[in-house]
Amino acid sequence: MRIVGGKYRHRIIEMTNLETTRETQDKVREAIFNSIGPYFDGGIALDLFAGSGAMGIEAYSRGINHIYLNDLENKALNICKKNCKALGITDVTFTNMDYSNFVKNINIKFDLIILDPPYKMNNIDDILLAIEPIANDNAIIVFEMANDSEYSENIGSLYLKKEKKYGIKKVAVFLKGMI
Repeated sequence: MRIVGGKYRHRIIEMTNLETTRETQDKVREAIFNSIGPYFDGGIALDLFAGSGAMGIEAYSRGINHIYLNDLENKALNICKKNCKALGITDVTFTNMDYSNFVKNINIKFDLIILDPPYKMNNIDDILLAIEPIANDNAIIVFEMANDSEYSENIGSLYLKKEKKYGIKKVAVFLKGMI
């Protein structure tokens, strides 16, 4: 797997190769970031279900100042650490928590939140409501989910900006703030 844009473009990172995670393909990651940026002028990003950390690292490569990589699976988090070390990324915080515990215990607001939970966690609206308090005004929330997942287009102060299908998955981009 490679980073597709920014200062780490073309650099290879390790995948988790775990049954509990699924990596976002390079071309899908590129399409997602090209649609939301494609580059950032600083900010703080959270990859809440990080897996290998590819999405968070991609955001960092494209200008985010600091990334938080969280995964409940220790092996996945170790891959995140290994990938960041290999790239020399030090502006990163690693956490190993269930997403609801992370949200309850964090005192930071994020400019970009990346959500790619296991597809069996089909409680999209609940996850969006949980992360709403930690999203800055005008935050971008990228939610990767199964193609047949259903969710509300407006939930709390989050509203759907766009969605696109990529094979067996779809990606919904939400913004926090006024429509």
